[in-house]
Amino acid sequence: MLLSLQIENYAIIKSLNMTFDSGFTVITGETGAGKSILIGALSLILGNRADSSVLYDRTRKCIVEGVFGIQKLDLNSFFEENELDYADHTILRREINVSGKSRAFINDTPVSLALLKELAEHLVDIHSQHQHLLLANHDFRIRILDDYAQNGALLEQYQVQYKQHQQVTALLAQLIEEQEKAAQEHDYHTFLLQELEAASLREGEQEELEQQIKRLTYAETIKERLYRSTQLLEQDQLSILSMLRELKSELSHISEIDPRYQELWNRVESVHIELKDLESEITALGQEVEVNPELLAQLNERLDLLNRLQLKHKVNSESELMERQAELQGWVSQFVDLESQVAAKQKELLKIKGLLESSAKQLSEKRKAASPQVEKEIKNNIQILGMEEATFKVVINKSSQLGLLGGDQVQFLFSANRGGPTLEVEKIASGGEISRLMLAIKYVITSTNYLPTVIFDEIDTGVSGDIAGKVARLMTKIAQERQLLVITHLPQIAAKAKLHYFVYKKVEGDQTYTHIKQLNDQERVEEIATMISAEKVTDAARQTAQLLINES
Repeated sequence: MLLSLQIENYAIIKSLNMTFDSGFTVITGETGAGKSILIGALSLILGNRADSSVLYDRTRKCIVEGVFGIQKLDLNSFFEENELDYADHTILRREINVSGKSRAFINDTPVSLALLKELAEHLVDIHSQHQHLLLANHDFRIRILDDYAQNGALLEQYQVQYKQHQQVTALLAQLIEEQEKAAQEHDYHTFLLQELEAASLREGEQEELEQQIKRLTYAETIKERLYRSTQLLEQDQLSILSMLRELKSELSHISEIDPRYQELWNRVESVHIELKDLESEITALGQEVEVNPELLAQLNERLDLLNRLQLKHKVNSESELMERQAELQGWVSQFVDLESQVAAKQKELLKIKGLLESSAKQLSEKRKAASPQVEKEIKNNIQILGMEEATFKVVINKSSQLGLLGGDQVQFLFSANRGGPTLEVEKIASGGEISRLMLAIKYVITSTNYLPTVIFDEIDTGVSGDIAGKVARLMTKIAQERQLLVITHLPQIAAKAKLHYFVYKKVEGDQTYTHIKQLNDQERVEEIATMISAEKVTDAARQTAQLLINES
């Protein structure tokens, strides 16, 4: 429960400290004194967003700090999972600096706003005078049934499955879109790939083909020139080699006379050997040269194919064609892989959908099983609150599709008068009826979903007279099992409280600030008498106030 609340520099609160006890605490004061500002400040440590507009003095930061007794709430695992220091008296703190930046702390450890809010959801439930708008909120109606049916674990399981279903559905849609896009080009890519594969491309082939074609094209000329070369070297009567042999013979006769002549002979011999070898090579090359028109045609056809493919694919070599072939292979393989991925995701989605539908069915069955008792309890409570002829019904229909909360559509139907039409509650109920109906619903919720602290912020709108006393008694029942803080204008409710705080404004210099004080017995009587009186507080009002307190 909430043990204490400290507020610094929030709205028109300069500095304020409050301590709280178990049971029923009431906060009263004149309109505009700042009662609801307290709730706004408390909301900061419960995870609500804020900015620098909450600063009264814009030269210093705003601090809101609450101490909560959590020893009975079994929250140790929450602290362990989030690496926080556990304490039976846990401190939630929020700071907003002059620039509007916010910091949150749990037991002096900095935390995210989301984590602060997650912890606060285990500690406090605030119900304001505007929360009756929730009756028009379908999710709120479902959550009432889920709270009563104790569907928390099942709903959490369903929502995990639902998010998985959404994720897989989105991924499947993306894969199908990619597949459809790829399918438009798949046949063409396959054709291009098969054409390149049939070409049996080989690195360096084009250069080889060009050389072969060149040799075959000039084969006759080459053969003729090589033959003539051998003629010049050996076969003619005045061939080069025969003349060298004659030269050698002439020099051999004088080679022994002088070493210089011997050197000349040696050099001629070397040239003779080289030319003899050259003649043999030319002869061999000439024998290799083939005049083959058919082979030339085949090679030209192959080169034409490579050139056509290069032109078609806008590349300049067979190596680039081979890169294009690998690229096409990747596209074709990717399409085949996409098909297998789509099939796998469709199978996965089918499995998740089955689990999801099963969980949704279980949720629906438990809601339907709980709805008669919810109807009964809410109807009993609104009758206790003075609407004896009222009718309240819960209608559950199947949704056209599954959502985050399952597959149910829930309506709350209401009629304040016997024989009147039962219509959606948000369309038919008056302000006072809405207040009492929401109180009845809150009573049902708090009886099934334990939260240590419940706060009612002026939910007695439109309520007066005998009904106010009935509302007060129902609040007293709520306060028997948990801490209840109520901001009210009704003396009947104020008189039921265990602790009574009074909020007032005070001018200090040229500034107005909100203050709060805990009332003693005499001050309580005077405040409740003030609430009873239209203008001047009378002794009769004081007597009535004392009577109301004594009845409590």
